[in-house]
Amino acid sequence: MLTLAGIDIGTNTLRLLIAEFSPDGSFRQIASDRRVTRLGEGISGTGGLKAGAMERTLGVLEEFSRTCGRHPVAGIYTAATSAVREASNGADFVRRVKERAGLDVQVISGDEEARLIMLGVSSGLDMEDKDALVMDIGGGSTEFVFVSKGEISFKVSTDIGVVRFTEQYIHSDPPEPGEIEGLESAIKEWLKGVQSSPFSKGGLRGIWGQGGLIGTAGTITTLAAIDQKMTVYDPEKVNGCRICRDRIQEIRRTLSRMKIKEREQVPGIEKGREDIIVAGVVVVDLVMEWFGFGEIVVSDSGLREGLVIDLYHRLSKS
Repeated sequence: MLTLAGIDIGTNTLRLLIAEFSPDGSFRQIASDRRVTRLGEGISGTGGLKAGAMERTLGVLEEFSRTCGRHPVAGIYTAATSAVREASNGADFVRRVKERAGLDVQVISGDEEARLIMLGVSSGLDMEDKDALVMDIGGGSTEFVFVSKGEISFKVSTDIGVVRFTEQYIHSDPPEPGEIEGLESAIKEWLKGVQSSPFSKGGLRGIWGQGGLIGTAGTITTLAAIDQKMTVYDPEKVNGCRICRDRIQEIRRTLSRMKIKEREQVPGIEKGREDIIVAGVVVVDLVMEWFGFGEIVVSDSGLREGLVIDLYHRLSKS
């Protein structure tokens, strides 16, 4: 048995997974945690990570490191995504993580992030011989991975991010119609780029009759929890569940009319996501409209699972 850990340093959320691997490459969860620290707070305006956001994040990473120390962990893959990729002081943050938490942070590219997300999603859902568009909506970026017959044929990382777009477009509580319109326009511009990418075999739109949409990460799993009115998050009920577009639109209408304080009381919305969930549900709604999907399948597995699987593969070859 080999015990490994993965830590996902996201723009909004930190995620930890400690997993025990069997010789056949399958694994079981030993421990997990996730905390909202909003590391990327204000980065779209300042270009750098704020001192308070870094301190919040460093404190949680110290806790994650101690958690790993309580288990026979043979290796830890700590990956930072959009916020640290973009930040002018990202290298300083990485250095401080090493000093404070003893963790070696890899700042991964959007392309690599998409590949690792696919590894994670495949561990929780049967992707063999499937055609699907896999979408990971993050705080600072959104990754799209087109899977054909179970293999990645196209992947792209975009600057569609729920923290980024909330800060840029939503300034009223609740949002004004004009703010939502501005948000929609920005999302659609990025979707045009995904559709027309030279890697997408002439465009993605209109080819989904035989495929489906799979969503992962906090926005998507939160929508699943809202749909099921969860007071306590249950990954087994979330993973593999399906949400139709009509229900997504219903949730969108309800949340966009609420004040932030009211959203805090909605079952399924974790603390720290009440202000950005409107941008998140708008992204989901527009992606479904743009590519013609009537429903979305939810994956509870994603980047952090991909991190431990990738580390296992690398260690197995060495």
